[in-house]
Parts: sequence; structure tokens; C-alpha cells
Amino acid sequence: MESYPIDVVPSAGSIQMACFITVKNAADLKERLLEQDKTLTFAMVESNLIMDVFQLLLAATKAAQDNETGKLSTQSLSSEIIYNLSPSKNIAESLKRFGITEDTTSLIAVKIGGDPDEVLEDMSKTVDGILVSFSKLDQEKDMSKLRQYYKIDPKVTDDKAILNWIIGAMAMKNIQ
Repeated sequence: MESYPIDVVPSAGSIQMACFITVKNAADLKERLLEQDKTLTFAMVESNLIMDVFQLLLAATKAAQDNETGKLSTQSLSSEIIYNLSPSKNIAESLKRFGITEDTTSLIAVKIGGDPDEVLEDMSKTVDGILVSFSKLDQEKDMSKLRQYYKIDPKVTDDKAILNWIIGAMAMKNIQ
């Protein structure tokens, strides 16, 4: 698991993230999300739509700021993180695209705040999968979906340029 401080909202705590592969209980987790199970205290993101950890840090930091100011667009901090990954203002579409599905086999769990050891224990008990390093993200990403969802120009091929495009698309949603 990785932990990052939120410098702009220190009272929120840190962003805790863990990457899981070979997930076996995605259908159960999706059902619990649909039932709005309050015991699920972290966001679950499709890992194949994450180009870089920075993408998650940006989404989580924005969620922490919106929570602090009472300006969440969704019903929870967890869903706000997922919503912030999307370039679209359509909440349902954002949650459908970036949240887990019944067929998810790899995901990233993200939580704002909490004791890192307790958060990792909760994530590990909840997700039936193998905890791996974030260096595995490169093997998981689905470039065709990333290009489609973020409307990335086909001429852009460099990973750093693609990440900049994604970050720009996420940021522009709030300006439109």
C-alpha cells in the first residue's frame, strides 16, 4: 500500500492506495456498492484505466477539497474520487466507466484518511485478490479505453504526453 499526504487539506489525512490483481469477488463488491453498503469505506477503481498514480492523487485531492468545502457532486467521498477521474460531468457514466464491474479482475482501492495499517487491513479483508506493487499498473492499462474515454489524439503516443492529456481532461471538467 502507498500513502500520500494531502498538503492542501491536511485535516483530511493521507491518501491511502492499494493495488489488487486476480480479484475474485468483484461481483459481490459491485453488488454491495449498488446497495450502498456503508461498511465499504474506500473507492474501488478499475486499474486498467489508470495511466499513472498521479491521476489517482489528483482525483482524491480534489475529492478531499470538495468534501472540506461541502461541495461534493456525489453522495460519498469514495464515489467522488471515481467521479473525479472522469472527463465527463455525467456522474452515472463516470461511476460506470471508472468504478469496478462484475468482471473486474484488478482494481485500486483508494481511501482518504485513516490509520494506514487499519486501512490496509480493511482493504485486504474486503478485496479477495493479491496485493501488488503499483509498478504493475503498466501491465494493466487499457490504452484503447483510455484513448476513447479521454478523447486522446491518435498522434499522441508518448506516455508522458498521454498522462498530461488525461490530467488536462480531468481538470477541464470543472471549467466547462
